[in-house]
Amino acid sequence: MRYLKISLFSLFLMLSCSHDKYSLPTVPDVEDRYSNIGKEVYNFIYPILNKENGWDFKKPSDIYFGVDNFVYVCDTDNNRIVMMDAGGEIQGVSQFIEHPEAISQNDSLALLIVNKTNKIYKIDLFNNNHIISNAPIEEVYEQTSQPDRQFTGITVYNGFEYYVTVIDVADSNTNYLEFSFVYDFRGDNTLKGPIPLYVNGTGLFSAILPTSIVSIRERYLDISSRAEDSKAFLFTQTGRTSQLTNSFKVQSITTSMFEGQEILVPNTNLIWTDFYSSEYIWNPEDIALDRQGYIFVVDAGSSKSELDTTTHTPGFYRFSTTGILLQSVVGFGDEPKQFNNPKGIAVSPFLEEQIVYIADTGNDRVMLFRLSTD
Repeated sequence: MRYLKISLFSLFLMLSCSHDKYSLPTVPDVEDRYSNIGKEVYNFIYPILNKENGWDFKKPSDIYFGVDNFVYVCDTDNNRIVMMDAGGEIQGVSQFIEHPEAISQNDSLALLIVNKTNKIYKIDLFNNNHIISNAPIEEVYEQTSQPDRQFTGITVYNGFEYYVTVIDVADSNTNYLEFSFVYDFRGDNTLKGPIPLYVNGTGLFSAILPTSIVSIRERYLDISSRAEDSKAFLFTQTGRTSQLTNSFKVQSITTSMFEGQEILVPNTNLIWTDFYSSEYIWNPEDIALDRQGYIFVVDAGSSKSELDTTTHTPGFYRFSTTGILLQSVVGFGDEPKQFNNPKGIAVSPFLEEQIVYIADTGNDRVMLFRLSTD
């Protein structure tokens, strides 16, 4: 009944919102073809959401397609959360929140935010009539015992409980992070403890500098039905320190029964697939799922360095549920269809007219792409 009320409330919001309704931008007649590995391609949607066209983003670092069907952008260097409709029109901005980095939303439509500190913040939209500018920024958790901890990613996995990716910058001189792991939080914002990943391990079920996380729950955006493995999740990581390297930059963690108890284990079914291949993913910054379970990863790319002599082109990738690469959109620069250190990706839930949203951090903009079979 609680979920039904929330669904009805979301419908009421969409029908009674006082703003004008904006249709999705149209795709130009010129065909864009990006690495057409599958039958479908992603067409670029104009305009680019940048300062020139009326969107004054500064280093946006995350983007999230909400349970309420609004799109939320962590506008990091503007110290705010921007609320948009599905077509990209701004519907409101939050009050001041210092350098927001990652965002999720629970079943009561509250936004949960981390900003590379040891704190977690909340914006209660439900109790503020979904007017984001009226909603105070609430600090709901601080790990005072660990001031050097940085929370880098967040995802809700069971209505109100959530996971947070964590790094510890205790030794900045050598760039060696003593801790890299995932925290598990209750719905009342109390810490259960860390997920038993191997700290700074170099294989599956281990983390080195995690950058983002998404739960399997996120594919079921209407919350009306849940997967039996709703506690499973996927995460991304840079996977590199000056001492260690983890080749599995994106990882899938699933549930299994062991001696009558449900435990988390690495998803070994994806071994030898494109999803675990370093050929495509080098510096992943964010990951998203649609309702069909397709996996989307945005990669910031890299330039040549002493540790790696190859240039990795930034862009985003779409994988099947079995880990097969279906589409990719890559390119470096500041022109349309090019990227500069992109850090956020979100996707609308359904395949029909599906939109992918990219926070193109280095170019201070957001870009939209539409899935097409034409």
